[in-house]
Amino acid sequence: MKLKRMMFLLSFLTIFVGLFTLCTESVHAANSTVFRNEDKLKLTLDDGNGVNRVFKFDLPFTIKPDTPIRLYSNYIEIPSGDFTIDYANSTITIADSRPAPYPGSENHIELPITMKGAVQSVDESKVTPLAEEPKVTQPEVETNIKEISTPSKPEVAQPVDEPKVIESQVTQPVVEPKVDQAVDESPEIPLTIPSGENFPGTFTINSSGTSFSVRLKIKNIQPTYTSYVMVKNADAQLIKRIQFDPETTFTYPLSNLNLSTGGYYFYIKMIDQSGNSAASVPQFVPINNNKAQKVEVFIDGKLQQYEQPATSISGSMLVPFRAVFEALGAKVKWDGATKTVTATKGNTTIKLTVGSRDAYINGKLVRLNAAPRLINGKVMVPIRFVSEALGAKVKWNIAAQSVVIFLAPPQVLTTSESEQLMEENADASESQSNTTILKKISTTFSKSTDIVFVIDVTSSMTGTLDYVRQKVKGFVDSVPAGSQFAVVAFRDINLKANKDLEFLEFTTDKNKLKGNLNMLRPSAGGDLKESGLEAIQLAISKFPKNSNSKTIIFITDAPVHDKNTALGKARFSVDEINEQLQKNGVIFNAIVPANGLANKQMKKLVDTNEGTLYDIKDAKLNLAK
Repeated sequence: MKLKRMMFLLSFLTIFVGLFTLCTESVHAANSTVFRNEDKLKLTLDDGNGVNRVFKFDLPFTIKPDTPIRLYSNYIEIPSGDFTIDYANSTITIADSRPAPYPGSENHIELPITMKGAVQSVDESKVTPLAEEPKVTQPEVETNIKEISTPSKPEVAQPVDEPKVIESQVTQPVVEPKVDQAVDESPEIPLTIPSGENFPGTFTINSSGTSFSVRLKIKNIQPTYTSYVMVKNADAQLIKRIQFDPETTFTYPLSNLNLSTGGYYFYIKMIDQSGNSAASVPQFVPINNNKAQKVEVFIDGKLQQYEQPATSISGSMLVPFRAVFEALGAKVKWDGATKTVTATKGNTTIKLTVGSRDAYINGKLVRLNAAPRLINGKVMVPIRFVSEALGAKVKWNIAAQSVVIFLAPPQVLTTSESEQLMEENADASESQSNTTILKKISTTFSKSTDIVFVIDVTSSMTGTLDYVRQKVKGFVDSVPAGSQFAVVAFRDINLKANKDLEFLEFTTDKNKLKGNLNMLRPSAGGDLKESGLEAIQLAISKFPKNSNSKTIIFITDAPVHDKNTALGKARFSVDEINEQLQKNGVIFNAIVPANGLANKQMKKLVDTNEGTLYDIKDAKLNLAK
């Protein structure tokens, strides 16, 4: 009798634990984790990789085909019309019309547990709605006990330990999203804007040639896109980059660019967090700072220099014959006896005679508006006639008082590889109040120092990285002899992109340091949380053992992942990195936003490690907002 009672109690406990396990806050499927939140279940899916659109959801129970399922990517709900559900195969497929979840994105589904019969128990032969779990009563349990209780299987009590293991795994996955949701990564929408002639935006110069305007014709411009006006010189080298707000018409004075007289190419460029880009067709813009006194001539974008300036006669612009013909690729002969100029290019031959309005193209007579003439001993010919006869297109730019000639449409690259900013000469008369940040830091060194630049190289840091490249030469020249320099570049290791954490070795050669910086290409990620603490730790580990003095210059526009608030996304906390800096005697300087979380995080490291905090807005190059 006692044995029967013991088996009865043991069986009761087994059934109760089984029901309790099914209804706990978390259970683990084969490759997923299920959380219960009041009247719904949340099931984590695989992280996004930028390509995958089909996600498997492994549940320890089956669900009815009409159960409504909601899909989220980085806690942003995806409209139901943008995905389909295969209940039989437990898969969810995102439509081709929508970008695949970007690399590292957290994806999950939610489904209700209050619908009658929506969720079935692990034993698919018996329907047990989870919402009815509190209604389980002692009589029901006793009935089940009589059905399954047998003395021959006392081992079934073994699963009693399982709830303890499962519950211990609930806390970590649940905490991190609640902490990071408000301040951490938002989902990236990959750039799908067309480039070239189909680019949905316009660039225009006003009639007086004093300013330009940009207008984008896009209804929904993503906050993860960065928009620029790029300016290249006649050699197609990037010299200016102006950031603008794409939501409104952007107008900017040309005088603010401080461009010298010459030819330039302007185009619009949009870049997303992964480095994808779209650009308009580059537009040639002549700049003539002396237009009141002098007409300029541009051939294939290059400013022409003439001994005898271009002169307007009877509405025609005359220029020295030899210079213009040779610039257009023609061979020239001068017959002094007849004062005749003969130019040949390919199958075209042109003849002009000083003082005569009769010209010949391959023997065919053409009447000129103005005859060639001698001016200050130079034979001058009408540039429009000559250029068009040789197949070029000629335009008169009123605003710049310039003649613009192109033999063929200009071919100007808009790739990121072609957009490394040219180095500008530092102003020798730079006042102390306007001293660059790097120069200020260099004055703090009294002896040779090992210095590591720890730099965020996401796309939002483009202007700052240009600043570092251009100012680092003066910085290196200013620090004590014997100092050596290294670079740690970082993005977000959680994005799983290439070279998310990269170390460029120490060197005393400033040209090698500049070469290392030039190899860095901003891409992926915006001004969102990144793996800065991992980068700082890497820098600390790379200092030579015999370093007498160690300094880190940390540069970012974003907060860093801290393991105390971003579980699973960081291996270190700010406090742990602070301890490492102090233990290794590293001076820590930071160039970060003047306020916000990034400032708060880095201020602690700066204040306790003898450094200085600088405003990153003072470390951007060629940007205007």
